[in-house]
Amino acid sequence: MSEETNYLLELSTPGLTLSRTIQAVEQLESHGQTHREMAIGVASNVSIDLLSVFLRKHALLAGARVSVDMGSHDDVLTDAGRYVEAGKQAMVYLPFFDNLLPAFEFQIECLPHADILAKEADFRAQCELMFQSTLALPALYVGTFHRHVRAVDVGRPDSVAATLDRFNAVLRELAARHAHVRLIDTEDILRSLGAGSCLDRRFYLRSTAPYSPIFLDEFARRIALASRGFGGYFFKALVLDCDNTLWGGVVGEDLVDGIKLDPHAYPGRVYWQAQLAYAGLERQGVLLCLCSKNNPPDVDEVLERHPNQVLREARITLKKVNWKDKVTNLREIASELNIGLDSLVFVDDSDFECASVRTALPQVRVFQVPKALPDYGRVLREIRELFLAGGVSDESRSKTEQYRQIQQASNEQSRYASHEDYLTSLELKVSLRRDSIADIARISELTQKSNQFNLTTLRQTPGEIQDRMQGDDSCVYSLNVGDRFGPAGLTGVVIVDWRDDVACIAAFLMSCRVIGRGVEFSIWPHIAADALHRGCRILEAAYRPTAKNSQVADFFDRLGIPLVESDDGVKRYRVNLDEFQPSNADWIKVSHGE
Repeated sequence: MSEETNYLLELSTPGLTLSRTIQAVEQLESHGQTHREMAIGVASNVSIDLLSVFLRKHALLAGARVSVDMGSHDDVLTDAGRYVEAGKQAMVYLPFFDNLLPAFEFQIECLPHADILAKEADFRAQCELMFQSTLALPALYVGTFHRHVRAVDVGRPDSVAATLDRFNAVLRELAARHAHVRLIDTEDILRSLGAGSCLDRRFYLRSTAPYSPIFLDEFARRIALASRGFGGYFFKALVLDCDNTLWGGVVGEDLVDGIKLDPHAYPGRVYWQAQLAYAGLERQGVLLCLCSKNNPPDVDEVLERHPNQVLREARITLKKVNWKDKVTNLREIASELNIGLDSLVFVDDSDFECASVRTALPQVRVFQVPKALPDYGRVLREIRELFLAGGVSDESRSKTEQYRQIQQASNEQSRYASHEDYLTSLELKVSLRRDSIADIARISELTQKSNQFNLTTLRQTPGEIQDRMQGDDSCVYSLNVGDRFGPAGLTGVVIVDWRDDVACIAAFLMSCRVIGRGVEFSIWPHIAADALHRGCRILEAAYRPTAKNSQVADFFDRLGIPLVESDDGVKRYRVNLDEFQPSNADWIKVSHGE
């Protein structure tokens, strides 16, 4: 085992002392090999210097390396401006409620109500300026407020609780308007770990340092989750074993009536609760798949007939129930969903199966159902955090039906004499929106996670998308696709930069679930018409190769734009708009929406 592996194992050990944590972090940063680098700025109205150590720790555990710039004391607007100017990839803001004014929680009972309202207005104005000024940052992580002084039970909410709730409401209201802002629930950290473990009144009074290392470690961990491992992963599908994972027992031996799946009895209630958790993930946009060594009719009977089965057929996107090895089945699942293996999370109870997948497919994140069954809830929480802590846009919710629509459409193809007849039968429609503010969050999400059909892999923050939309030298197109089976949603993005008389394609990307129907070609007559209307004479484009986008290496060639230069895999294209004649996909109706 390498020295680096030893340090990583040590860092992941619960209860590691602060001194050993610092030593392991420094050793890994000195000698460890990481793939991603990120610069983060931190601002607060209290001293939280140790947060730097824990941000670096959780970055290393995620395969990244971060440099942390600790800001000035209680000068968030200056810090924010400096971080934007320095090009940081993220900012963390952790305001401490009791220090908004000295001993604010004690003052609240004595201050005139007008003074409290004035402080609330001042805080609102500060946050509005800070949120707006950081739009250029990919992400801003903001801690919510919590109590520092323990409440006295008087049988009703006291004035401190009411005031704190209003300040938190300000944070939530303003964060909802800014797609780059993500709130971290500090009250939940205190509930989970205990206020006594998280807060140190002695250091708060002496050094304005209220937080213990335990709190700062957990706060950093939640930032790592919210950032999806500091940009290291974006999981899309959850692949589940069946026997002793979704229910207790082996259905082929115990039969449907003998498996353990009962909300009122142990151990069945553990599996029933697990299914509820998985169903909740499906509603949030996670694709659920089954991968089980079993007879298909046995599993189908449970899905259809068992009275306590939560995950019915309608919630399952894809099933691999057979006697093939699970590594092969996982490869097939990734291929059929048209996603990478690194987008899969796999859950199984078997030591052998988990070890086999970890060895053969290290890209797949593997969770094992614990031998001590009551610990299954902890595993479920880790899985939910992995998928949900990075946020869920409305457009991403419950994709199962969208993939079923794709399968329905594919199944009908054999009925038609030609591929074009089949495409015509789909009644495809594309709504091409220009600079739609309502689509900013989804557009940014697509730029961050789309890899295979992505010509330039330009990653854009919500703030950068908004700047392009509101500027005069760019246009952001969003593609909403649907057919007679139902809507696929916002599944494509084109970003065009206007440079004098040149229209330059800065980005073109699409979700792979709508590729192969002509959608990717149908929009270009409309974009070319927009460019001509603006007075452009030239259309320029480029393909920049990555490890995952080779399938679109010749897209602009097929679109009919001449190649003018190729250097180290980067291909540049240029055409006179008067001579550009992209093929018109007659079977697709393209409309403009604003």
